[in-house]
Amino acid sequence: MVMTPAERASAVAFSYKNCELSAITPSEAMVAAANGYQRGTINLSNFVETPERTIRHNDRNESQLRDDRIFARSVRLIDYGWRANGGLGELKTIHRGLFVGAMNNAGQLRSDSANDIGNNAKIATERPDATEGSRTHENRQRLNPYFPASLIETGTANIFSQLDEQDRFSGFDRAGFIRALAGLYDELNALHPFRYGNGMVLRIFISELTHMVGWDLNWGTVTLENYRNAASLALFKHDISGLERMFASIIRLANPTRIFLISGWDQGPAH
Repeated sequence: MVMTPAERASAVAFSYKNCELSAITPSEAMVAAANGYQRGTINLSNFVETPERTIRHNDRNESQLRDDRIFARSVRLIDYGWRANGGLGELKTIHRGLFVGAMNNAGQLRSDSANDIGNNAKIATERPDATEGSRTHENRQRLNPYFPASLIETGTANIFSQLDEQDRFSGFDRAGFIRALAGLYDELNALHPFRYGNGMVLRIFISELTHMVGWDLNWGTVTLENYRNAASLALFKHDISGLERMFASIIRLANPTRIFLISGWDQGPAH
């Protein structure tokens, strides 16, 4: 599809915010290139190649190069789109789109303890036994609130089976949708299928799912501190009220006239 200038601006704004919520900061050169992409003076291919071009002229460290590549790949993923077929396959597709060429193991499930680059939450190497595909309240009080790696596939199948049974929350009123979305977000956050980048993948998936049933999420007003606090409260205390408040503050009815909507700021250009 051909994105309109407003849709390009929305894609850039969302990508920038999604990076920010995972403590990823694009360089000034990448921000300038993104502005050109929004205006249409730089095509997508040239924009994505910006990190490789600028590294030749600047003394930049590997961490900054990684951040720039992830930002560029996020915009490309949103521009190209992906097969929204649900399940672990879709999460892996999004992860691969975000991190291929920027990080190792793009699109691959974690097999051991891991760190999430978004919130630096450590995955413990040991964890009490859990019911297959679910977490008990007692286990969620412990230091490791994440699914064991051996149960990722089973847990994902159960989560998405329940989501399909609820018709992906279509037909819910606003309050019901917010409660359901907060619960789903928490479960997928605890699933933590990848060694890094889980937060970025989840925000993209949730935003697309939300739009498909008639809502949009304005992530632009969410701060990194508030996001981490809400997610941690759910993970460690089995309390999704923080996530409910967060979603209640950023949700609005979708504009169905746009081909693509993932909002980047309040009353953003795609609306």
